[in-house]
Amino acid sequence: MKKIYFFLILLMGLGLSSCEEEVTGITLPYREQLVIRGVLEAGEKIGNIRVERTIPPLENYTVEKALVKDAVLIIDDGEQLDTLTYKNGYYNSKLTAQSGKLYKLYAYWKHHKAYGETIVPEQVGFDEVFVEFQKEVTIFEDYYRATVYTYITPNEKYVYTTGISFNNIIYGNYDEIFTYSRRTPDNRLKIIFTYIGGNDSLGIKKELNNYKFVILSYDKQYYDYFITRNNGNSDDDIFGNVGSNVRWNIKGDGIGMFIGRNIVVKKAKIN
Repeated sequence: MKKIYFFLILLMGLGLSSCEEEVTGITLPYREQLVIRGVLEAGEKIGNIRVERTIPPLENYTVEKALVKDAVLIIDDGEQLDTLTYKNGYYNSKLTAQSGKLYKLYAYWKHHKAYGETIVPEQVGFDEVFVEFQKEVTIFEDYYRATVYTYITPNEKYVYTTGISFNNIIYGNYDEIFTYSRRTPDNRLKIIFTYIGGNDSLGIKKELNNYKFVILSYDKQYYDYFITRNNGNSDDDIFGNVGSNVRWNIKGDGIGMFIGRNIVVKKAKIN
């Protein structure tokens, strides 16, 4: 009986192996594009602009394989044109990003032409930070859930994200974006810095005095990216994995983002 069982297994193995066939020469639809990544920070030199190319889907991605070192990048600020220089993986300009100004980027590499434009937002102001508590009573102790927020006067050209800063590290509120359309009738926009909790409401306010509060203003084109950033397995980083359904603002033979941003970090009175 054992011999019969052995021969049955042997025959099955031979049958399966005879069905195997090595397939070669497979190709998938692929269009090579430039991948452009750049954030224009108000008051800072325009730089750290990254240019890569998309890799065929059956090839393994490596930085060296994707990196484009010999593209021609030109920035137009409406007054002058500047051709960027390449160094250590990034392209840099002589220009400084100015609040309220429109910048256009043109990229040329081999037969590819890509372009994008963005406005650098103006800095938003705020002086007070408010804390709204929701008290939960349990059989053991009271617990307070706190929403930390402020009001700003929004600009229809921008969208806003927030965070808190502690020891010079910014912890972003990455799940929310605040738009002009959400403003109140008196033209105020409530934006939330963070959500925290504790057993003592006064202790929570005391803790908040150790923080600085952060508002990041973006060109409103950032909104389309934000609401689609998780499509195509893209992660939460602004330049995460390239997803096919993410709404980028680079056009032509390219994808990616060329976006203006303004960051304000400040202490504020807690109310």
